[in-house]
Amino acid sequence: MTDYPAFSPVDGAAPAALELQAVGCARGGRWLFDGVSLRLEAGQWLKVTGDNGAGKTSLLRMLAGLLPPASGQVLWRGQPLTTQRERLGQERLFLGHAPAVKDDLTALENLLAACTLAGAPVDPALALDALDQAGLRGQAHQPLRRLSQGPRR
Repeated sequence: MTDYPAFSPVDGAAPAALELQAVGCARGGRWLFDGVSLRLEAGQWLKVTGDNGAGKTSLLRMLAGLLPPASGQVLWRGQPLTTQRERLGQERLFLGHAPAVKDDLTALENLLAACTLAGAPVDPALALDALDQAGLRGQAHQPLRRLSQGPRR
């Protein structure tokens, strides 16, 4: 495998929020992609599209720190992603095609878990108030599998 040079910000500029440096992904003995480089500044979005089997999910797993790249490196705020997992979890937003909820948990349990995972634990009374404000009055203690798609989101 080739070692890729580390890039540095120019003229003392702050490092990109997310940077891929010649990232490659090999799965099942074949390369899905190689040499992918990009920079995203804070507040920018990345939309990933492609054919089935092109490596979209593998790329997203790399960006989440769940899969190491086969080549190149992923940086978060100028540092290797593997050393920034807690900070990454607090500072980035991932929007997938499915709600990031657990069907067997209640709306309240899902909200409390999400807050804890984001590093911002919240008092259950405040979480109940937030669910009321979101239109889920009386549904906070229902398992999400019993709610329609609107309330689930």
